Amino acid sequence: MNHHQLAFSISPRTPLHKGKACIACRRRKTKCDGVRDVCGPCSKYPTGHEDCEYSEDGPTQSQMLEEQISILQSRIEELESPQGTRTSSITLSNPVSRFPPTSQITATAKGMHLRPLLSYFHSQQTLSISTAVKTLQTELPFIVLQGLVHNFLHNATCFGFFLDLESFHDAVMSPNGHLLPPVLLNVMYLWGVHLSQDARITAYEPVFLAHALRSTANSLTGTHPRTILHSIQASVLLAHYFICNARFLEGRYHISAAVSLALSVGLHRIRTPPEDGMFSGTRPLADALPPPMSAAEEGERINALWAVLNLNNCWASAGGSASNISYSESVIDTPWPMDAHDYVQTSPLLSRKSRGTVRRFLSGLPDNATCDAALLAKATILYAEASRMGAHYRATGVSPNSAESSSLDQILDELKLKLSPVQSKRMFDVHTLCHGATIQLHNSMTKERVASRARCLVAARAVVDILLNTDMPKIGVLDPVLAPLWTSVCMVFLTEIARQSNGNGGRAPSVLTESLDIVVAAMQFSAAHCRLMALQLDVVRRASQATVTKMEV
Repeated sequence: MNHHQLAFSISPRTPLHKGKACIACRRRKTKCDGVRDVCGPCSKYPTGHEDCEYSEDGPTQSQMLEEQISILQSRIEELESPQGTRTSSITLSNPVSRFPPTSQITATAKGMHLRPLLSYFHSQQTLSISTAVKTLQTELPFIVLQGLVHNFLHNATCFGFFLDLESFHDAVMSPNGHLLPPVLLNVMYLWGVHLSQDARITAYEPVFLAHALRSTANSLTGTHPRTILHSIQASVLLAHYFICNARFLEGRYHISAAVSLALSVGLHRIRTPPEDGMFSGTRPLADALPPPMSAAEEGERINALWAVLNLNNCWASAGGSASNISYSESVIDTPWPMDAHDYVQTSPLLSRKSRGTVRRFLSGLPDNATCDAALLAKATILYAEASRMGAHYRATGVSPNSAESSSLDQILDELKLKLSPVQSKRMFDVHTLCHGATIQLHNSMTKERVASRARCLVAARAVVDILLNTDMPKIGVLDPVLAPLWTSVCMVFLTEIARQSNGNGGRAPSVLTESLDIVVAAMQFSAAHCRLMALQLDVVRRASQATVTKMEV
């Protein structure tokens, strides 16, 4: 006899006073013995530990959820009624005690309890599917919003989130958080669901995706003063979402949308000298957006442009498509990005005029932009340029211009020397992108040039060194760009294993196989968060098996 059965057998048989029974027993119309924490009748049910709640302890989770579901259903009826008037709305309660401040998000991420969120989704399963879909497509209860926001914000910077994280967190979690533009909130909810990795929640992912796409289609019709920035942010997040799920066609669509909107409102011409803008044919930024009210607001616009360019640099050419931007033709005057707080603290460091930012960088001219955000932007540009040269060689068989490739090599080497040690996810990406750019530039020429083969191998080993000094379980969710980067590293090792085994009796050098295993292990860990990584891991495994088969022949 277990503890709960024993408690039930010796519990007093006198009836409880009215209102003292647990909520679950009242609902089932079962006699309750009032035992805490779980009464006897509830102990017989698999979910009894979660369902047994007493109203005398204050509003229970079930009561709060039921009340909020009732509000949502009333809201649905109001929206569906042609004669109805919108007189009510969901008001979020004060979140201060329920959600940690941004500075504490990292520390509490692993300890967050998702029971309320799971309970809500469980309650949805008792409704008809049409009602569930409609409910999920209206304002979410705060208790659900809390979980989704947390899941998203903890990993937001991995997916190109450029808005001020603290300000955005405060705005979302304020009593008026539900009044923020739906286009951004809906994409955030989608990411929160996707990152939950719980089947009870991710089952609703298609519903959240459909709702996010609908709101994005009408995003520019909003009246919020920051509608344009929010629309760009939504496109960036959706592009990352589709890429993470290996849906490249849709991903490229949203990349193109983000690039087009950013350039059309002049985000690439921030701090352009007036005399340049006058004759360039480009509409001044002030005509498309109101002047920034503060250094922080201008900083968000600068970071918005670079988030879009970073995304385009990493992914626009995936699958052989042309990039949305040609740096040899496009003029990017906007200063290099900085961390959000630096715009307020070091605003005077920004030059009042900025001209040819990318062109000067690719010409090898020095600058003082060495913060992590600027280094990431530079790394993605070099990766894009290296990918362009490598793709041209593979398509035409014509080697890249020697002077052009040598110049890019030199800029890459100089940037690598300036990199600080890997102490953040961003610098993890920067280091890997730089080495990945070297591989992209030289990999197609390894058969003709011994020096190119050596450069690829050195870069691949450098990536392994990064992984050896990284605690993968602690680093958590990563940028999906690492999927193709790590794949290219694995291919370098497999090519070298095949080459060296030919003259070694069919045996591969252990240092190469061990290096390959380290990268494969990292991919295997990250595959749980990213379908693209899982697919790339399968590509590597099949290539590895093919290499082994050839060695055995």
